[in-house]
Amino acid sequence: MGAQDARQPARRPTPIPLTGAQLEAGETHDRYWNAAMKEMRATGYMHNHMRMYWGKKILEWLPTPEEAFETVLRLNNRYFLDGRDANSFANVAWLFGLHDRPWGPRNVFGNVRSMGQNSLRKFDADAYVRTVERLARAEI
Repeated sequence: MGAQDARQPARRPTPIPLTGAQLEAGETHDRYWNAAMKEMRATGYMHNHMRMYWGKKILEWLPTPEEAFETVLRLNNRYFLDGRDANSFANVAWLFGLHDRPWGPRNVFGNVRSMGQNSLRKFDADAYVRTVERLARAEI
């Protein structure tokens, strides 16, 4: 993790109580995140913007940055076609501040860039969810 990482002291709200099984199944309160997880499981791929959103939400939801890093890396390595590739590992580390500039301090994220649902306005996120739901149904 970079010099400006999520381990810097930051107020962390009570984590959202999610189990590893709920994360893997894509059964959270966030329909966009769930769609991204379903796309990963069904295809081994995830839309690039959603890949960033997916990882940032795990950092936001889990109790510690260390637990979030372990979880993102485990899911990344298990489901992505490029999961154990060095570039994929660098993508995971970027979520936690590697190769990115420091941002203003924020709760949970410290000086690491955050991503919320507002970032999903850059593309048609509802169409993305519909497409992934079709893909997931076709895989059953």
